[in-house]
Amino acid sequence: MAAELIFNCLVGLGIVFYLIQAFSLPPTDNPTDVLGAGGLPVILGILGLVVLAAITVRVFRARIAVKIPMFDLGSLDGRSLALNVALLFAYMMLLDVIGFVLSTLLYLPIAAWFIGYRKPVALAVFTVAVTTTFTVVFGILFVVPLPRGIGQLRELSYMIY
Repeated sequence: MAAELIFNCLVGLGIVFYLIQAFSLPPTDNPTDVLGAGGLPVILGILGLVVLAAITVRVFRARIAVKIPMFDLGSLDGRSLALNVALLFAYMMLLDVIGFVLSTLLYLPIAAWFIGYRKPVALAVFTVAVTTTFTVVFGILFVVPLPRGIGQLRELSYMIY
C-alpha cells in the first residue's frame, strides 16, 4: 500500500505543477471566450486531482497492495515494459542523429517484437505505413520540422520531405 500512496503523491505533485502552469497562462481579450487560454487545462487538472483523490481513498479502504504484473520485472510483462522503455529512450536519442524516418523504421518493428508481435509481413507493412503516414501528414502536410539527422542522412531526408 505504501508504494501506491507514494506513487499517488508523485502524480499529485505533477498535477499541481500542471495546474500552476495552467493558471499562469495569460487571460484572453476575447469576450466570447469564457474560459480563456488556461480554462481547459485548469478543468483537466482539477478533474485529475479529483480522480486521484478517489483512487487514493479506494487504496486506503482496501488496505491491500495492488499487484500490477506490468511493473514486476520478474514477469514477462515487466521485462517487456522495461525493454520498451529502454528502446524508447534509444529512439529519442537516435532521432537527431539518424533522423525521423530511419529511426522510426528501426523503432517500430523492434518495439512490436518486444511486446510479442511475431508476424513479420504484417509488421513490415505496419512499420512502413505508419512511418510514411507520419512523415507525409506532419512533415509535408502540416510542415512540422521533423528531425532530419546529420551528414548524408540529413541530405537524404531533404529528398524525402
